[in-house]
Amino acid sequence: MIPSTKEKILAATMDLIKAEGLDGVTIRKIAGLAGTNVALVNYYFGSKEKLISETLKLQLYSFRAAFHAFDELELPPLERIKKFLLLYTASLQEHPELIKKVLFQDQIFESQTEYALFLKNQGFDKLGSALTEITGITSRDSILLILQQMFGAILTPIIKSSFNHKNEVMDKEIYHTNSSVEEQIDLFLDHYFYKYTTR
Repeated sequence: MIPSTKEKILAATMDLIKAEGLDGVTIRKIAGLAGTNVALVNYYFGSKEKLISETLKLQLYSFRAAFHAFDELELPPLERIKKFLLLYTASLQEHPELIKKVLFQDQIFESQTEYALFLKNQGFDKLGSALTEITGITSRDSILLILQQMFGAILTPIIKSSFNHKNEVMDKEIYHTNSSVEEQIDLFLDHYFYKYTTR
């Protein structure tokens, strides 16, 4: 199926963000990369900010989709958490350069605000409910602490591995592992929730 002009513009915008960062995005560059003209880009999106927001929304939707794992109530809660983490990390690995640009820039776009509201109103509640099922812990502060430790242990290495560091060679020698993401998730979940799953 041939992509529409709008889809080509969105794809070109994502490619440009990954290659040059948000500061490097211009309507003229996007039009050139998409094989269209500035007038059509403005017709479809109205402004550069709206275009960037729509582009980021596509990626952020893949993160939101990962939370659907918690709707599969026929699965035990630990399996729901594992499925969520696998889907979430897959989204991170699909566009690591884009995530880097989004995480470390000052300007906040409408799509990022929408995603933050989703996390606050739905996402973390679903994840927290699964954690409560496993642990019996109902304290919001304790659940948030578990969430921080989980994301820190599993997601931070994936994000870090996509960045170019001055000490990249040393980082690889010290921190590199041949374990797959799934193996890393299994190891974390087995150790972290051991006392709850052996009762």
